[in-house]
Amino acid sequence: MAKRVSKAEKEMTGWLFMIALVIGVPIYLFDKMNKTVGWQIPALAVAGFLLLLFLNKWLKKRARLRYLREKYEDEVIVQKILKKTIWIGQTSEQLADALGHPTATDRKLLKTKTRDIWKYRHQGANRYGLRITVENDEVTGWDSKSS
Repeated sequence: MAKRVSKAEKEMTGWLFMIALVIGVPIYLFDKMNKTVGWQIPALAVAGFLLLLFLNKWLKKRARLRYLREKYEDEVIVQKILKKTIWIGQTSEQLADALGHPTATDRKLLKTKTRDIWKYRHQGANRYGLRITVENDEVTGWDSKSS
């Protein structure tokens, strides 16, 4: 009589197969390559790939710094934006440059001003780790909850 396999056992078998595939195939290919051309060429290829990744990241960081310096022409503001700092009086544009666009926003139109709540770090149904109050396109306060 054949043993019945549960759904959990089937799932676990699938995961083990995927792990073996993801780990085993690169090791097998490296071993075959090592036996045919030696370890130096694959090592140089990996080092070259890592160097390209590092260079790409460095160039993007440099381009962002140049963009912010040209846009704001104030090194203090540029450094605050790069450190992802929030401050009272910060414009909504500076806030977007510092933290990116919010996950969600709430807007209230009042008689004399517009109040937006920018929400970041979504944690659940209408729960956010950071809420920033922006009135007339300037930060007036924020509430940060540690997670």
